[in-house]
Amino acid sequence: MDFVWFYAKKFSAYNLGHEFYELDYSIRSVRKNYQGDVRCFVIGDDPELDVIHLKAPPLVTVDKVTGQPRQKDHMNKFQVLLDSEVNEEFVLIWDDVFILKPTDEAEIKKTYGRCEVTDPYEYIKTRSGGRPYKKLWLTTYEYLLQYRKSKGLKMYDWETHLPRFMEKSKLKQVINDHYLRDIPKLVTGMYQAYYGGETHIMPDGFQADLYDHFPGLDFEKEFKCHHMNIGDNVIVPGLTDRMKEMFG
Repeated sequence: MDFVWFYAKKFSAYNLGHEFYELDYSIRSVRKNYQGDVRCFVIGDDPELDVIHLKAPPLVTVDKVTGQPRQKDHMNKFQVLLDSEVNEEFVLIWDDVFILKPTDEAEIKKTYGRCEVTDPYEYIKTRSGGRPYKKLWLTTYEYLLQYRKSKGLKMYDWETHLPRFMEKSKLKQVINDHYLRDIPKLVTGMYQAYYGGETHIMPDGFQADLYDHFPGLDFEKEFKCHHMNIGDNVIVPGLTDRMKEMFG
């Protein structure tokens, strides 16, 4: 299976002074725990790691038209992906996501949601993330609610920050059909709503979402989860020591 990371060195915790190279350990976690052949691609800045590096257009940091520079930058990288040697079937994963348990092809291809969403306006009040992200989430899911209703299907919050199985032909269809190069929406949610198939609610203990360190944080408990997603503020010796022990 091909695994693909988008990488912008400027925004990485490692580049901002942390000793822990999160991209390196995300890649290590895939190589250790995915039960099958693995090819690792990094699109964007050269990570100087043992991967297949694909160059991308210059990093987009300002977008005065939509106010969503990150999505513009992601679209540039998605285009590189679509034009590249990455296989038809691939997994999109981020540098702050780690696979902690053995994972086979059947598992990696499952679609997960955080929960069912019936009212995006009420749900967004409980959703984490800054104002630009929440605006983008709401724009995406307002649209998806109408689509799913028209098909008699339930809608879920698919922004799980888990590894995402995708197919290039279907990804291209989603991008082209919905003009995502010009109209920012969350590509991950759009893809899952149209092509994700059956959605499974993430069970308790499936993913550790660690964004802040606090006294008494039990890393032992968190590392028993299947996946882990981290924020910069949780990169402390207790976390990095466990990562090095597991993947060093």
